[in-house]
Amino acid sequence: MRLLRAELAKLNRPLLWGVTLASALFCVLLAVGGSANARMNVTTGAQDQVPSCAVMALPKGPACAKAQALQRARIEQGRAELALAASHTAAQLHPVAAGAEAAGLMASLPGALALALLAGGHAGGEWSGRTMKNLLTQHGRRWRVLAAKLASLWLAGVGLVAACWAALAVAGPILVRANHLADPHQSLATAARWAGSQAARSLLVLAVFAAIGLLAAVLTRNTIGTMATSAGLFVAMLVVAALPASGRWTPATWVQGWMGFAVGERSITALPDNFWSRFINAGGSPPSHLLGLTGLVAALAACALLALATFARSDVAG
Repeated sequence: MRLLRAELAKLNRPLLWGVTLASALFCVLLAVGGSANARMNVTTGAQDQVPSCAVMALPKGPACAKAQALQRARIEQGRAELALAASHTAAQLHPVAAGAEAAGLMASLPGALALALLAGGHAGGEWSGRTMKNLLTQHGRRWRVLAAKLASLWLAGVGLVAACWAALAVAGPILVRANHLADPHQSLATAARWAGSQAARSLLVLAVFAAIGLLAAVLTRNTIGTMATSAGLFVAMLVVAALPASGRWTPATWVQGWMGFAVGERSITALPDNFWSRFINAGGSPPSHLLGLTGLVAALAACALLALATFARSDVAG
């Protein structure tokens, strides 16, 4: 515990606060754009009118009346769908349900890149700053040092989710009122279950992201190399998952399955709840929660063991 407290104290630096502020600001700006998009879609849909017989190039009579009835039904259906989408956006911005939005964003590409930056400064920086030798002199066992690094990075990721949740909890109701979004009539219990489920699921994803960052630090042994390698691995995961033949056996699809991110066109909404599934091949169904859980646990163990094996044989002199 003393070592973990020391690692958390080292994390308390301008880089952490800058990344936290940037993440919270990103979530709020995304909510601003999403709520505005939802309002614009409803406004545009309300302006749709049934075309006249002349516009449809039909003579007045039963045929034109039937065609107008079909057009009217389509317009009404479209308006209902847009109103439902706007109501869902309002539900996403509920102060409690905003936790699901924050967890989804941090358990996808924005959170992965944020942890890549923190891993570079916190883990890779030990080699760039030539402090790793002193750290091992004080604590001796290398596995304990790595475990403390991993735990502190994971806790930093949890802090990013909390910061984004707090920012959205304040900004969300203001944006809903400012854009006149329909009341979703969402109960507090429903919002809490939604947010609690996604927040809990994001903990494992954040641990995998932190383990990848730690592995990159052990392999590259410098700040910039850690950041670049981590970010490159996250992007590579998405690129591989976008290949038609990749199937369900990639870390990116495991994240999608475990978090329950929508696939295909359902992933494109006024207010995105993740930046992950839209980059993945939409063919077929995503893996189940169980397969996603199994894959992510295996990936976490593999990264941690590989980092430990590499670190155990590395020269930390200097």
